[in-house]
Amino acid sequence: MAFGRNGRDEPLEAVHWDEITQFTVGRMMRNTVRKSKRGEGAHAVRFMRTHGGDEYMVPGVYIVPLEPARPLSKGGFRLFEDEGSRQLLCTVLPDGSDRYQVTDVAGRELGSIRRAPVTKRLTQQSLWIEQPGCPAIVAPRNWARGGAGASLGRGVGHVLDGVVDSLLSFGSDEATDSGADLKPVVWAVDAEAAEERGADGEYGEAVLTCPRTTKSHNWYFVKRQSRLDKRLAFALVVLRESEAFGADRR
Repeated sequence: MAFGRNGRDEPLEAVHWDEITQFTVGRMMRNTVRKSKRGEGAHAVRFMRTHGGDEYMVPGVYIVPLEPARPLSKGGFRLFEDEGSRQLLCTVLPDGSDRYQVTDVAGRELGSIRRAPVTKRLTQQSLWIEQPGCPAIVAPRNWARGGAGASLGRGVGHVLDGVVDSLLSFGSDEATDSGADLKPVVWAVDAEAAEERGADGEYGEAVLTCPRTTKSHNWYFVKRQSRLDKRLAFALVVLRESEAFGADRR
């Protein structure tokens, strides 16, 4: 078990990818103040486990670029269940436009990660999810959520309660600071699309959340019971972290 700057031994076993509900993306193996004690492992989707009083970032899904010399958003990537790249989970491949096609191990389409058109980026986060047979899953920008067509409906109150509870369990100062204004990024079923499909029961269902924190890594919370394929959530987060925060270079 190695915990040096370049240590690659992972201290705890992973869980099945479909059981992960709280995750981050990166190489850091241990959550500690001293950088020299953190250790670096494979680039992966990681979840937290406590062992011996320490918090470990355990890899659950491994990220492998299709073209190592290019950024993930340009060359695409694969997600694997194991570090040896033997158990393929899905492939994420850009199509040259605004779309990243996500396919399973047999090449069947799971859905797409899309880029919002320029005309919508003032009111909507850039990346959103398209899943066959389901309304789009989008993330309105916080200031625009009260506007026409941007309401997240009744699902947001519940997800915010869950986010606060989760942040408390991770010891976040943001959740306990009475002056803090918790404004997470929330991906939810697009209200207009749900209405067009007649899915009144799904209006505004929030399925993926990223709280705003001051920590060096972002945690994402995916709803345990929803029709969102978790592989699509992983694909979106890997792209977002790689582009905005350089997680593939950390």
